[in-house]
Amino acid sequence: MPIPFRDLGEEGPSGVAGYLKFVDEPDGRGIRGALFVMSTRGEPLEFTFSRIDVQSAFLWRAGEARRQAVSSLTKALFEASSRIPDLILALAGEAPPPVFSEDLEVEIPLCRVATDELGPQAVSEEVERLPDSLSLVWVNGSPPTGGPGRKTIELLNSGQLLLEPFERASMGLREAFET
Repeated sequence: MPIPFRDLGEEGPSGVAGYLKFVDEPDGRGIRGALFVMSTRGEPLEFTFSRIDVQSAFLWRAGEARRQAVSSLTKALFEASSRIPDLILALAGEAPPPVFSEDLEVEIPLCRVATDELGPQAVSEEVERLPDSLSLVWVNGSPPTGGPGRKTIELLNSGQLLLEPFERASMGLREAFET
């Protein structure tokens, strides 16, 4: 006779979040990127990665070569993903605002996370400040109360999983490209 038990991991609300991570290569000639998809419990579900060359910066206006590279890399990561998360997060310092306001239109909630009081940098952005000095810069509007994007961001915040997965994505990129 089996021991009676309840699996608490299967109870309660859950969601899926995608974390976009971009890392400049040490020689400055390329950018590595990852889309790390995980549950709101912190369980990894998918890790997609790639890299792209950054074109000669002197031919571009300031910042445009990197923006174009991040945009192209994001498209490749989205196309390679087999899951659709409830929302996508990117670090504000790594993802230039025009990537998501002028280059790509993402149809699920997407926010750029900042560890300071960052204001909107594109007309379509809304800023939500959290008590722990984080700013969520919603690219396509804050998700509605009760919707899957809002529930997911609340679960991530309560589990202190708004920033930590970006470090796991960085470690995944190191593992993928340096071993």
